[in-house]
Amino acid sequence: MQPFAYERINETTWMYVSTFLILSFFFKFNRAWSIRNLDLFLIILLAPGLLLIQSGRLEHARFLEQQAIEQMAPEVESESDSQRRPIVNQAGFRKSIQESESGVERSDLPVAKPGASELGFDEPGMARQRYGYFWMFIIGGLIMIRMLIDPVFVRRPVLDPNLSIGGMVFVGLSLLIFVLANIATYAPGEEDIEGARNAVKMLRLEAASDSEDVQLIQRGPGYRLLYLLPVLSTYENSNEIRESGSDAASNQGRYIVAAKTVAITSQVLIVLGLILFCHYHFGNFHAGVGIATIYMLLPYTVIYTGNVMHTVPAALLIWALFCYRIPVLAGIFIGLATGVSYYPLFLLPLWISYYWERGWRTFLIGFFSSIGVCICGLFFTSADLVDFVRQLQAMFAFWFPLMENLEGIWSLGINQIWRHPLLVGFIALSVSFVGWPSEKNIGTLVAYSAAVMAAVQFWHGFGGGLYVAWYLPLALLVIFRPNVAGRVATTEVKQRRRRVAEAT
Repeated sequence: MQPFAYERINETTWMYVSTFLILSFFFKFNRAWSIRNLDLFLIILLAPGLLLIQSGRLEHARFLEQQAIEQMAPEVESESDSQRRPIVNQAGFRKSIQESESGVERSDLPVAKPGASELGFDEPGMARQRYGYFWMFIIGGLIMIRMLIDPVFVRRPVLDPNLSIGGMVFVGLSLLIFVLANIATYAPGEEDIEGARNAVKMLRLEAASDSEDVQLIQRGPGYRLLYLLPVLSTYENSNEIRESGSDAASNQGRYIVAAKTVAITSQVLIVLGLILFCHYHFGNFHAGVGIATIYMLLPYTVIYTGNVMHTVPAALLIWALFCYRIPVLAGIFIGLATGVSYYPLFLLPLWISYYWERGWRTFLIGFFSSIGVCICGLFFTSADLVDFVRQLQAMFAFWFPLMENLEGIWSLGINQIWRHPLLVGFIALSVSFVGWPSEKNIGTLVAYSAAVMAAVQFWHGFGGGLYVAWYLPLALLVIFRPNVAGRVATTEVKQRRRRVAEAT
């Protein structure tokens, strides 16, 4: 081991360290029973559920590996101990190309895919995962309720972090370097680099395979479009793309670079968006740095630091809120988030209602413009019309609720029929924001956006409960926000247009 080499911190150890740091920086010791302190504990309580799921996945992956070794052919059983290195990493996923022994993945052993519906419910690690998901649903539900009742809390005194602004900035920059180092040293697995590989297939006009159809259902076609620029930057010219196959071993390094580029960019955008939002819209740079620091301190950020399906929609939603005074830009970011993962589509009733008095038309223009760009990208990179229609269907989820091949809690013994009432209740919640509250300000827009994305977790069929980044940064903005009564679209958009007119 290199004496100065960077190594990832164990998630459990980081949970204890981050908890004490968060309490040291943000707990108001002179107001022990304040809502702020209760909110902090609610955010901290997300960590135990994540660790239960993480350890359960690892335990089950090791069980499957041991079971496969016992059933191996005699010639494989005769391998030396040095050749029997584990093929799963600490997260319970298949090791990446870089981690394998000869540069090629070993496919002779079945690999644990967490959440696969065919897994036995009583196998080691499964019960722990169930408890973890139940925990995430309970805490996520409490956060959702907290967001829904947020407008009730009218008295919102300014409670800055306990550390000075200079110290807070230093800690925030240090943590950002720490997060980016985690991504840089992270060895992405097959699921992480699949988006980059599929982007190359789109450029080569290759039709989607059956496995890619499953990924479209889980992620949405915009997920692959995001990788086009990072992947293109790794090739010298278009001929190199056409000549090298999408599954060529020589391209694995490019896919890893593209995956890490998207992950780093999205994390930086989340942190920057939180700081700028608080600075420009709340007038509190100190609070913005504090919110970004909490986000980077949480074990969730360490565990899923390189998972772009968690971070990319989160970054787009934050920047949509940052641009709320410019409806067309807000619509563009919401549209892009919908293209990546169609769940932000359910934010439309809330956002249209917010802009109803002024700006809803330009908001929809921006939304449909970004959706149109995504559709055009699919059209020009689809192998044929059937492939294009398949991807378009995935973008807007034009199908009945899926009941097979689900993941997360729905593959761990919970009857999948319960997704139906949860989905109906979620749609009712989303549509209800059209009428209430009658006057929406930026505070209610942020809070109810967080509530909608938290409610998504209850019926999400592919790991619902784990996509904390979709609502956590927004919830942090709500927790630290000042009183913003009167900051409605009618005045905010009008004032900005007046300032632009005066400047020109």
